[in-house]
Amino acid sequence: MLFVVVVPLAAALICLAVKNSRASEYATMAGSVAAAVWVLRLAAGSAGGTIYFSKNYTLYCDSLSAYILLVISLLSVAASVYSVEYMRGELRTGTMTEEGLRYYYLLLNLFVFTMMMVPLANNLAVLWMAVEATTLVSALLVGIYRKKQSIEAAWKYIMLCTVGITFALLGTFILYYAGAGIVGASGEAGSLNWTDLMHSARLLNPATLRLAFIFVVVGYGTKAGLAPIHNWLPDAHSEAPTPVSALLSGILLNCAFYGVMRFAAIVRVSCGPAFVRDIMIAFGVVSIVIASLFMLIQLSAKRLLAYSSIEHMGIISLSFGLGGIYGLYAALLHILNHAIGKPLMFFVTGRIHSVSHGARLDRVSGFLKMSPLTGVLGFVGVAALAGVPPFNIFLSEFLMLKGLAAGAHWYIMAIFLIASGLVFFSLLRGFGGMLLGRPRLGQNEEGQKQENHTKPVPGTWWPTSVMMTLLGASLLFLGLNIPGGIDKLITRSMGIFMGGGL
Repeated sequence: MLFVVVVPLAAALICLAVKNSRASEYATMAGSVAAAVWVLRLAAGSAGGTIYFSKNYTLYCDSLSAYILLVISLLSVAASVYSVEYMRGELRTGTMTEEGLRYYYLLLNLFVFTMMMVPLANNLAVLWMAVEATTLVSALLVGIYRKKQSIEAAWKYIMLCTVGITFALLGTFILYYAGAGIVGASGEAGSLNWTDLMHSARLLNPATLRLAFIFVVVGYGTKAGLAPIHNWLPDAHSEAPTPVSALLSGILLNCAFYGVMRFAAIVRVSCGPAFVRDIMIAFGVVSIVIASLFMLIQLSAKRLLAYSSIEHMGIISLSFGLGGIYGLYAALLHILNHAIGKPLMFFVTGRIHSVSHGARLDRVSGFLKMSPLTGVLGFVGVAALAGVPPFNIFLSEFLMLKGLAAGAHWYIMAIFLIASGLVFFSLLRGFGGMLLGRPRLGQNEEGQKQENHTKPVPGTWWPTSVMMTLLGASLLFLGLNIPGGIDKLITRSMGIFMGGGL
């Protein structure tokens, strides 16, 4: 397990030591691939039922940990590959300096390191520290351009998420108080290890755990982008470099929600599923409704995708709250589905941004003719995010609808279907206009006139095109077939919440 977190940390040290941005690029890509290979090994073992512990039980890897690690590792590979093309373009235009580029790769590796620590943390205090560390590192990445807007977004991100995460810390303290006199599976009293707390969950005071869970949901829910405590997300996503936006949306939000899931497993055993169900469904419905309405008025492509992330985190929360076979499977599958679809759309938007110098939806058109591959992948990503069959997100949303029907939640189903219609309209209107029509770049954010563009898009790097094509193909493949290894990880993870087992 240690190798998984040591590799990105070693890559970060290399980026700090070397004086060449190309060396930083190669170290980052090599580190992400090496970590992904090791995570695949862990995932294969976890799918077969193996549980990994560190010597002091601080680190722990079961099927749920391995599943989240798998998402983190695969998307970190994609982000490291895309960063080469995107950040070289920023260097050519003078937006980024050579020194700033090395600083970027240093922070990118540290960001991956902190995110990988989240699912490996058995101790809930270590989990909290890892989530907080992701905030500090990613905030530096959000403000890396050192422009007024990016610095404001970074400060807003730090302030709101730090305040929110303080609630999660208070919830962790309350949980510790609830189990202070109880001896866990490791033989220690007052342990904050998740495995110990799960072992003794039936002995914990339900009233105390309810209070702890409310604080935890508010705290980690702020970081996960759940409405109405989502305000930091659109600004941070829109101002960060595109590869960072992809990681924020595709991985970081899931890491925060992972913290909610670990606490929820304990609370379900102690308090019963109804309490968790009501809270998670409420946050899910509010997030879906608010996001679908705000998507109607967005003119920035990255802000539109940011509100789409809020909507999809609402779907995950709603599905998780429903519980049962359909709800839990839909929630866990949607984590993977969204983690593939949203980065692809950020990558597409990044290519448009590199040419238009500010991807305003109403000022760009005809990108399909400028770059046919990027345009086709853009339409694939839009269809997937909108839940159009046969793409993967349709499958997880359909399972959620089956869960709603099984529980006779007809009003919630109606709200979701209406919101989905608004989301589909917003995505198709925004990106359809950018991709179709006469090639035109309009004006950038500063109002400078851009000429009509009919030549192929410059600066594309073939490994990036291959990676984006693989992501697009995965959206279709996972909608038609779920690989056996992923299915085993999901079903074993469901057992944690359905049976209360480790």
